[in-house]
Amino acid sequence: MAEDLSGPRGARAVRARRALQRKAGIFAQKVAFLCKCLYNKSMERLHRTDSEHRKHLIPLRESAQKLNPKILYAGELIKTENWREEPHSHPFCEILYITEGEAIVQSEGREYAVRAGDVVLYNAGSVHCEHSDGGVAFLFFAAKNLKFSHAPQDMPVGNSQSPVLRSEAYAHDFAYLFGSLIRETKERRKYGDEAVRGIACTILCLVLRLLSGEEEKYLSPNETYLRLREYIDENFLQIKKIDDLCASLYVSRYYMTHLFKEYAGVSPLRYLQEKRICYAKRRLAESDDPVGEIAEEIGYTDPESFIKMFRKTEGETPAAYRRAKRTE
Repeated sequence: MAEDLSGPRGARAVRARRALQRKAGIFAQKVAFLCKCLYNKSMERLHRTDSEHRKHLIPLRESAQKLNPKILYAGELIKTENWREEPHSHPFCEILYITEGEAIVQSEGREYAVRAGDVVLYNAGSVHCEHSDGGVAFLFFAAKNLKFSHAPQDMPVGNSQSPVLRSEAYAHDFAYLFGSLIRETKERRKYGDEAVRGIACTILCLVLRLLSGEEEKYLSPNETYLRLREYIDENFLQIKKIDDLCASLYVSRYYMTHLFKEYAGVSPLRYLQEKRICYAKRRLAESDDPVGEIAEEIGYTDPESFIKMFRKTEGETPAAYRRAKRTE
């Protein structure tokens, strides 16, 4: 006999049945969810179990930076001799990676020597340019909405910081990432915008590492010059030629010459000669050793070359200088 669902009693029965069905459905969903969680946990334990041949590495999740830059353009400068760029500025950040050669970059009225492997950061609004006599090549991209926690938006370099960073241990990474970014931009393939942004974010992470915790990576022209000058002051008698000095301190002759002319007003060779002449003057005044022996001490195998150089810088011969000092 069919159930009579008419009337108030029937309506209540329908509502009760539907409520029971809903509860059963909710219970079934919870059971299914619990089973899924248990399964996922067991699979997670299984897949994260290390063995002799398989290791699981979990990334560090302590970064306070949330990078979301907008990449405006990317490009490259093929190695070009006598490269000259007019000073200019723009309302976004630009980042360069020097791939070949050497150059002088100018930012906010100051000049910095750069070479292959260096990273250059131009703040938004900064007046900058590059020039090179021997030739330089670099890759670059521009970005806005770039916010580092330590600096205003699109201005990653502080007022007291150099815009140039040595990539050193990250040189291979920077070269690969900049190359990949340029390739993705050129090919304009599907999902290229996301690929470019992801690569740029990785580059910016490496920049942040250099900026935040590895101050020795900064290319400080003043500190580099002081280190070079100190080395010459302590070793001028042993230095045979400027190229040996460059090899000892891992700097190029072009870079060293630029720094000495900027901070000392003379070339490194001239500074080295001045140190040797000062030493020779002291030896001439304080000893009776032959001029040829003193010349040999400061690197002159030919006494006549030493006498010629001494007369050129001091206006008199070594012998005349010694006599004048003895009569004082």
